[in-house]
Amino acid sequence: MFGDIAASEWLMLIVHWVHATGAVIWIGGSAFFVFVIRPVEITKPDLIRPALSPIGAVYRELVDISVIAIIVTGIILMFDRITGNEVTTAWMVVLGCKIVLAVWMFYLVWHFRQSDFDLTKQPNGFSSRISWLIGYNAIVFFGITIFMLASVLRVLFENAIKN
Repeated sequence: MFGDIAASEWLMLIVHWVHATGAVIWIGGSAFFVFVIRPVEITKPDLIRPALSPIGAVYRELVDISVIAIIVTGIILMFDRITGNEVTTAWMVVLGCKIVLAVWMFYLVWHFRQSDFDLTKQPNGFSSRISWLIGYNAIVFFGITIFMLASVLRVLFENAIKN
């Protein structure tokens, strides 16, 4: 059964798994911070603040590892697909959107780290109107959108194979 799978297919299976796992860790962790840690910090700051520093340090390391894994495996997956005959214009457009969103997410993480972003600080004025685009919530929103685009890429690829 497993002998029918070539070594290169095993390698690509591992690359897919590492890519998906890195994305799940990053987006899942971000969702946990946005939907669990942030509300608790706002409502009970004295209770959670002592734990935030150690939690944040561990989470930062996980994000760093995840981002590196996502970039390396994403490049491998992209070149694996574009070297085949199954790539369509629609597939390339969706991939381009996915890459743009991912680059924006990487930039947001870098920006937050450079500016000592404070989760408890609520934006006001113009910033409050565009915070969904530039705020910490954007990482979760764009991450979920990227997961959806990955599903679209898979369907487009599978349809190209059938035709």
